[in-house]
Amino acid sequence: MKADIDQFQTDQWRLSASVSSLELFRNNQTKCDQNQEVAFTASVTSGSSTWNSGTLIFDMAITNTGNGYNPSTGVFTSPISGTYVFYVSAVEYSAQHLAIDIVVNSVSKVRAYGHNAASYQTGTNMVVLKLQKGDSVWVRHYSGKGYHTHPVPITTFSGYLIS
Repeated sequence: MKADIDQFQTDQWRLSASVSSLELFRNNQTKCDQNQEVAFTASVTSGSSTWNSGTLIFDMAITNTGNGYNPSTGVFTSPISGTYVFYVSAVEYSAQHLAIDIVVNSVSKVRAYGHNAASYQTGTNMVVLKLQKGDSVWVRHYSGKGYHTHPVPITTFSGYLIS
């Protein structure tokens, strides 16, 4: 009987140590997630005089720390919850106005507008957003048509985690 009690106490001690180890791992993992760097800047590689609907796909990722931005779809997916800053700059195509929105989960948050008073006017806007892990952010057409590009990117979309 004493041997059974000793074995039970040993098993209980090992189980308690395992639970403590798992709790420590979980706490460290949470701290790592909170310190994760997330930042991207993407640009278009070719202009369009006719683009007039849908998502503006910035197909070249200049920076993509954390891999939240998908250059194939033009969508940023938040890898962790937090407060983010997003910025868009779009140059309208040859005296055609262009209005685009920064969108979160299909809801427009801010609009950038390049007026057609002269050729190649730039529309810009920035927004600070509280996102949950898995939220989607992209740039969507609102009105007008066309955007311009240059070998050094001028139509860009950026975002980064601030806390």
